[in-house]
Amino acid sequence: MESIQTLFSVTLKENKENPQLLKIVGELCFELSRKKIQRLKDEKNIHNRLGELFELYCKALHDEGLKSPKAIGVVIDGLLKATSHDKEEFLYKTIYEKEQLEKSIFNQKQNIRSTISETFTILEAHISNMQDDSKASVQSALNDAKLRGIELLGILKETTQEALLTTLEKGSDIKDTTYEITKNLTFHTINEGTFTQQRILDISSTIITASSDIADEDLGHAKEIMEGSINGVKEGITKAIEKFKNDLKYAPTDEMEGLAEQELSLLRKELLKIDEHFITLLEVVASQTEGVSASLIKEMIVDMNSSVAKIKRAANDAKEVISERIDVLKEEALILEKNLKDKAEKRLETLKKDVNELEKKATAKVESLKNFEFESERAKQMAIDAKKLGFRAWEVAKNMVDGAVKGAKEAMKKEDK
Repeated sequence: MESIQTLFSVTLKENKENPQLLKIVGELCFELSRKKIQRLKDEKNIHNRLGELFELYCKALHDEGLKSPKAIGVVIDGLLKATSHDKEEFLYKTIYEKEQLEKSIFNQKQNIRSTISETFTILEAHISNMQDDSKASVQSALNDAKLRGIELLGILKETTQEALLTTLEKGSDIKDTTYEITKNLTFHTINEGTFTQQRILDISSTIITASSDIADEDLGHAKEIMEGSINGVKEGITKAIEKFKNDLKYAPTDEMEGLAEQELSLLRKELLKIDEHFITLLEVVASQTEGVSASLIKEMIVDMNSSVAKIKRAANDAKEVISERIDVLKEEALILEKNLKDKAEKRLETLKKDVNELEKKATAKVESLKNFEFESERAKQMAIDAKKLGFRAWEVAKNMVDGAVKGAKEAMKKEDK
């Protein structure tokens, strides 16, 4: 310590009149202190050494007549920098590794998406070789498979818009068909990925935004589209929460560790506010358009307290099941460790980025869907897929509506008898 005291005192003497004195003092405190504590492992020893150095620097400043608040301040800054230097270096390294990992995960997702898309293309090409009486059912099955993976294909918004355009072209049961389309798309898309609040809201936002774009272009049916869409998305969310609750409730013990990776404690907390977040989501969508859909959404928000209660009830039920499963995790000693938590957080961040990236690709107006100038074969194929899947989504929804109407008529006939 004597050598440090001597070096520090000599430096003060030599630089008393130097206008950069405070900067020199701060840098010297940092360098000398870092060398003195970098080999110490025990926190108590580090704290003792820091106290000794602080007294030493202050005494030297006092002896040289330089003990001002500013001088003491730069000494303190130098000590703080010295104590946190190695940890900051480790943090920067970790941040860099995290960014590289996120890039790697994103690239892998893109590769998976391309592989799945190519596989669908190969399968579709072989349909033409099949017997005529099989082609229609095979094509429907293939389109259903695509609908289940629509988020990964990156055409959720486009498919929603194509399905609604088909509904408008057919011109019947617009509100009910829109409801079934958006309910099915919401429910199936949520179930095809990680169950998190942010992902649920992102999917809902994509579908409602797509509906808003169509409503703003077709004023005559705007109210039917928006009411059907918003109510359909709400029901899709409710069904997805209920499915998650039931899957979680009856999950076998050997799957519990995988469930723990989803950060059940955080999910339990988030679900309690999902009804409020859904209304906030609608407010955001309304604020992003100047069309008629904005006023329609705002009108629905005013009357929505009772209608979102169903989501809240489902979320509360799911919360209770999550609590039970967390208790089971504790009993089975499979509590989520810190490294798993970090991994889950990274996965969530990556998913958010991925969804945001997909959103950028979506078109905003109906004309752009009908008169799209294709810049690449991939863009052309995405639009073709969206049109086919949009028709299939309409077809499934229309069958549901027709079935409900038929059932109601038959019930009325029985009552008449």
